[in-house]
Amino acid sequence: MLLLRHASAGERLSSPAIDRFRQLDHEGRADARQLIWTLADQEIERVVTSPLARCVETVIPIAESRRLVVERRLELLPEAQLETTMELFAELPDATLVCTHWEVILQLFEGDVMCEEAGAWVLERVGILWSPTAYLAPPGAVQDAFQRTALSRSP
Repeated sequence: MLLLRHASAGERLSSPAIDRFRQLDHEGRADARQLIWTLADQEIERVVTSPLARCVETVIPIAESRRLVVERRLELLPEAQLETTMELFAELPDATLVCTHWEVILQLFEGDVMCEEAGAWVLERVGILWSPTAYLAPPGAVQDAFQRTALSRSP
């Protein structure tokens, strides 16, 4: 399974009710498009996401590129109870891309993992639980590192 944090959506808005409608910013839209190539070698048969705009917008390009339907699930909302999120994960196949929020990732791994916007964890099923095995940096971070390396090598 791939656990993806939504791409950049700017600053939180003034209230949770309004913040639910926050969309990706320019950087987030670019990262969402680049995820097609960043995750190209990952097996993805299903795309499941929080119904909030910033998550849906993050996965639409990769879902469209693979002709997959984007499934919106309340169990991936920032305020979702850990138990309901875990129940959802238990029923998902291994080849699923799940997009959610920092709050959910914190709950799932009790704060033991970091995850940048548009970053993803490769998860492996261990019994009934999922264990993070590899971190995939966000597309923008990879591109920035490449540019810094190229600049440091220029005469």
